[in-house]
Amino acid sequence: MAEFSFLSEEWIAALAKGGAALPERPGVDGVVRFVMTSTPHGKVQFRLVVADGRISEVLVGREGEAEAMVTWKYADAVAQFSGDLDADVAFMTGRCKVENAYARYVFDLRPVFGSLEWNGLLSDLAGRTEF
Repeated sequence: MAEFSFLSEEWIAALAKGGAALPERPGVDGVVRFVMTSTPHGKVQFRLVVADGRISEVLVGREGEAEAMVTWKYADAVAQFSGDLDADVAFMTGRCKVENAYARYVFDLRPVFGSLEWNGLLSDLAGRTEF
């Protein structure tokens, strides 16, 4: 049985907890806002602060500055966060939109968001999530 629904406050808290346990990667820092549209929870957005390769802060909502903003339609967000859609493929095919400093998300933060550990975190969450 699922512990939480995708993009609920509980799911975001679990993402934050798992992200804080990612391996340290000195100098891999950045701030990304994820926006998911047309979800069962309405429009959902949260900001992730990456410090030395770990998620150091998650702020739900529109508050706070971000270097890059990644916008997903709900179905594509489900596919990406459940492991069925590679983030690079989504970006290259237009299934997600990256605004502002896209190079920060696509290239500079790749050691985090493209890592085996990040994929493991998403896989673990997917196994506990109702989509």
